[in-house]
Amino acid sequence: MGEVYHEYMIKRKHTLIGMMVRVLFILLCALSIVLSAVFGPIAFIVGVALAYATRYVFHMTDIEFEYQYLSGECQVDKICGKMKRKGCGKIEMDKVEIIAPEDSKLLEPYEKQVYKLRDFSSLEKDADRYVVFQRNDSALIKVIFEPNEDIIREMKMAAPRKVNIKGEERPY
Repeated sequence: MGEVYHEYMIKRKHTLIGMMVRVLFILLCALSIVLSAVFGPIAFIVGVALAYATRYVFHMTDIEFEYQYLSGECQVDKICGKMKRKGCGKIEMDKVEIIAPEDSKLLEPYEKQVYKLRDFSSLEKDADRYVVFQRNDSALIKVIFEPNEDIIREMKMAAPRKVNIKGEERPY
């Protein structure tokens, strides 16, 4: 059997805290420019440092997630500022207990258990989010993500009893 590869990228919506931090750093930069006229080169050096920090904050609050599905495993990477890539986690089909749409009743028994939450979604209200419950060692992990139709279809082919697609839900 040949290997199947799909990738999909989503952009995360800016959070309120992220926007507040951005505004704060912009105001600090503006303040340092004004103070450099009064205090001279020391305030100017601080202003340059704040400008660099502002650039860093803008990169770190501009987040995208890339899902890469390759034959039974979905790797999730976080991309900050379209430059820095970091692996965030994996969804391994042999460790998955269930994959279902976020509003599915099939998830209720798992929601009552103790789990660790990993959210790799765009945070948009109308997005098609799926929830994965998987076991790593003895810990239950809940993963929220937004795969496209190709990835969810391939996951269903890899584990048909574990994956429930929106509109095709059925009880075990």
